[in-house]
Amino acid sequence: MIMIRQSFTNLRQNPLLSIISIAGTAFAITMIMSIVITWQTKYADFAPEVNRSRSLYVMAMHIYNEKNHNQQSYSLASPAFLKECVLPLKGIEAATAFSGTSGALVSLTDGGNRLKVDRKLTDAGFWKVFEPRFLEGRGFGEEECVGSAKGVVVAASVARKLFGKTEVIGQQMLLNRESVRIVGVVEDVSVAAKDAYAQVWAPYHPDMRQATNVWSYMSDMNIAMVAKSAADFPAIREELSKRVEAVNAGLGDLKIDIMEQPDNIVTHVNHVWCNVGPDLTMLYLQYILALFIILLVPSLNLCGLSSSRMQQRMAELGVRKAFGGTKWVLVRQILNENLFLTLLGGVAGLLLSYLSVYLMREWLFTNSGNVGTSGEFSLSMSVLFSPWVFLLAFAFCVVINLMSAALPAWLAARRPIVESLNDK
Repeated sequence: MIMIRQSFTNLRQNPLLSIISIAGTAFAITMIMSIVITWQTKYADFAPEVNRSRSLYVMAMHIYNEKNHNQQSYSLASPAFLKECVLPLKGIEAATAFSGTSGALVSLTDGGNRLKVDRKLTDAGFWKVFEPRFLEGRGFGEEECVGSAKGVVVAASVARKLFGKTEVIGQQMLLNRESVRIVGVVEDVSVAAKDAYAQVWAPYHPDMRQATNVWSYMSDMNIAMVAKSAADFPAIREELSKRVEAVNAGLGDLKIDIMEQPDNIVTHVNHVWCNVGPDLTMLYLQYILALFIILLVPSLNLCGLSSSRMQQRMAELGVRKAFGGTKWVLVRQILNENLFLTLLGGVAGLLLSYLSVYLMREWLFTNSGNVGTSGEFSLSMSVLFSPWVFLLAFAFCVVINLMSAALPAWLAARRPIVESLNDK
């Protein structure tokens, strides 16, 4: 309480310096926490992509002729690869193949209420890998992939636009002029959920799982598999490599190559090109350099402000030393008082970071996979208000406090008593 009262006293005595100090801290925390929240949204677990931390992904597929290196092709994976190489793996709980989103037309069976939606093709395993919140019904099963029984899942917003309500289980609609039956309605998924996002989820044709030749392993799908634990990743990668070798043994001169996949979530999100993997070292260096600069520059400016405040309090510090205050006691007191101002700036900065991420959400989370989509870039409350976010914000406040106040406090505390008392 004494420290807080002293901090408020200093705030009243030096309002301009204190406000500048709080604003400088708020700006630094805003920038830092915007980076942290963006990282969390892209790579951390949040609904419906609740298994990111223990998921592996295969996106790219390379087919080559081992005798003629000029004959090679790069593309995405296929449901046939899922069936032959992924589903037999012992170390996974679930797996799915899914396409990117593409535009599609839906309407009532009489052609009314026509809408353009973002459609994703997938399979029954999708609902085990990803967990959108069902408002009505369930995900489609293996028996609902073809014919008159073909089932689809729609977002709540699509159901409301088509039927005026979300209680539409069993209703027929047209999807690209094909009659389908609605088996589930889910809460709208944020476009920030890169892999799970769509407005209509429909099954791909089961024939896509049939491996008739080497080219059957190449299509336009991503594959996701959920491990029991992230600790199982090395074993799953090794087992998958053996499955690929077994498949290649029966393919003749043409071989399939998964190019060091499967990827973890960070590699997967940044895996843009089929023939070139992401440079994760450069990615991490960019983040570290950005955080370092954002911490260093405001800290140097705040260090100057702290020196100015120390200069004004030299006589006070001299009196404290004269009555027995040691250098470490004075340094600790100054750091504690400065930490209070830093925390005020940190709270303001954290609130501003939420605002800035929200206002810039489309720019921050737009990528090659969601350009032109119709959905909303809503942000997950579980990510924004994660305990890790608050702990990191506090940690950065402590770091800024130490970087900006430690040196001025030490220099002020080690001055002789006489010089401090005579300072004007």
